[in-house]
Amino acid sequence: MTVAKHTALTKFGAVLLAAVLAVSCTSFDDAHPYDGDLATLEIASVYPADYAPAEGTEIKATEITNGSYYIAKTDNKGCVTFRIPRGAYRITIAEQREGNHLNGTLEEVRLTSAGTEPVKLELPVFLSISGKIVIKEIYCGGCPQAPHDGNLQNDQYVILHNNYNQTQYLDGLCFGTLAPYTSASDNNWVKTDSKGQLIFQEFAPIIECVWQFQGKGTDFPLAPGEDAVIAIRGAVDFTQDFPLSVNLNQEDYFATFDRLSFSSNTQHLTPGDKIRPERILRMLKKLNKSTTAYIIAIQSPAIVIFRPKEGFDFAAYLNDDSRCVATEPGGNTKCIQVPWEWILDGVEVFYSTNNHKRLKPEVDAGAFPFSILYQGHTVHRKLDEKASAAAGYEIYVDTNNSSEDFEERETQSLHR
Repeated sequence: MTVAKHTALTKFGAVLLAAVLAVSCTSFDDAHPYDGDLATLEIASVYPADYAPAEGTEIKATEITNGSYYIAKTDNKGCVTFRIPRGAYRITIAEQREGNHLNGTLEEVRLTSAGTEPVKLELPVFLSISGKIVIKEIYCGGCPQAPHDGNLQNDQYVILHNNYNQTQYLDGLCFGTLAPYTSASDNNWVKTDSKGQLIFQEFAPIIECVWQFQGKGTDFPLAPGEDAVIAIRGAVDFTQDFPLSVNLNQEDYFATFDRLSFSSNTQHLTPGDKIRPERILRMLKKLNKSTTAYIIAIQSPAIVIFRPKEGFDFAAYLNDDSRCVATEPGGNTKCIQVPWEWILDGVEVFYSTNNHKRLKPEVDAGAFPFSILYQGHTVHRKLDEKASAAAGYEIYVDTNNSSEDFEERETQSLHR
């Protein structure tokens, strides 16, 4: 079985062209005219207990420097063999079984020599559970300030969605982004061993601060199929001055705002008159005392929502820096330690050609490749039309692999 190379359209507009052969490990006999330039990579997927490998599961090898990728399907033992050009690759697997998701990632797999001597690696596969509240849309990249010159980036927002058949409550739900801010930054929080396996800290490093929805338990219900909009940098009507932007001054919207912690009047905007005080998220802890505005990365944030486990004294935990604060290995950036098991959903966005994973495969096995800034583009979860029709409300695709679950739209969903 042969599979053609998939080329990627980069943000510079160049289409990368090349020839490739990717075959399953059960059929690797045919000669190839470019064999002298190709390397052999054998991948054996290793499943969790109670799950056996399945024949025909796709494994993707993505060239890190240019985004081109190659796909091969597993045999009945869960293995594949690639014949691909030398380079550095990200290897991913994503599979759905009976409503559960099985995901895995290898990072920075380097093929440095050509020929038929194979590089043999194991790909750990993790069980990943779909969330009830999911991140539906991330608008981080800004838009033109037309009819004025320049670009706007204060109009960032995130939309949450109840993807479940019962009402969920936002009360006590927390929001934050992982370190480092951007996917292209050096990531000392995550290491890659010689076999390409990612080694994470025992916690998710939340950078800058943690936000939390107010409420006592049932104050902010989210019915099946309903959304919750969070204005990140300014819950105001940006369309008054910039028609290509959005109006975030809506009475049912939420906002991240804390003037005592973030003093900038131009970058951390005071919410508009329609934003009710109880819908302003609480700022639970801030680490960088000198920061004057709260932002998420304009091109490549890693966003999570999480909820402390029931009965845990989160306030006392955050008040104790010796327990809740960690310093970057080999660096000096400080982050808030959040246990991975608390995370309900996470989405990782890539932008450059030198990206580094921040989220565990159980949270997000992939990453969405955002293409362009300041054009009003948005990262939006794909609608599951069949499931939505059956349920009678909108249900979005959620395999915990943002490479597959999301798409890039040319206009913000909130644009009117």
